Amino acid sequence: MHGPFGWGGFEPTSPRKKASVEDECSWCVASCTFPDPLSASFQKHEFFVDMTCEGCSNAVTRVLHRLGGVQFDIDLPNKKVCIDSEHNVDTLLETLKKTGKNASYLGEKSAQ
Repeated sequence: MHGPFGWGGFEPTSPRKKASVEDECSWCVASCTFPDPLSASFQKHEFFVDMTCEGCSNAVTRVLHRLGGVQFDIDLPNKKVCIDSEHNVDTLLETLKKTGKNASYLGEKSAQ
């Protein structure tokens, strides 16, 4: 059994000190990898948003901050918004449309 992350429990090594993952499975810790919590649940999506100025990109920033649970990059010259989010595409697209700008989904963005 492995450590404290839902894979099973283990007994403390002493009454005052709990065993760590390293104590429990020191033979395999070097080969263990733990997923980044953000990348594990977030998907990257790319959208076209008809932004023409900084005011437009500020509007995109406002609606995405209001939605929450997103990380994003705005490429104003190319009129693209790349969003990392656990929200579905429809929710993200409807949120972007709240800016009053034409918006469309371009597809999943591969990790780079």
